[in-house]
Amino acid sequence: MSTVTAPAKAEAEIPDIELVEVTKRYGNATALTSLSLEIEPGEFLVLLGPSGCGKSTILKIIAGLEDATEGDVYIRGRLANYVPPKARDVAMVFQNYALYPHMTV
Repeated sequence: MSTVTAPAKAEAEIPDIELVEVTKRYGNATALTSLSLEIEPGEFLVLLGPSGCGKSTILKIIAGLEDATEGDVYIRGRLANYVPPKARDVAMVFQNYALYPHMTV
């Protein structure tokens, strides 16, 4: 399997995360439409919006927990659409208990 990279940019110009025309559909419902976004190294980004606007969907697509219906996800300049979640070196924390609600720390 060959590795596809984002269009050539100088090393310092490569965003940590880049979404290119990402669309996500669940059946007939569209959660995201042609979202393009660049997150630069060291940048702090906040996703803000009402319930159902696609914030969690964006994070799940970046983390690899959901597949984009259309578009590309690049992580540090490498196409990540087909990279499994455990190999992406991306993490997220859910607002509510999502993984092991029966456990405590």
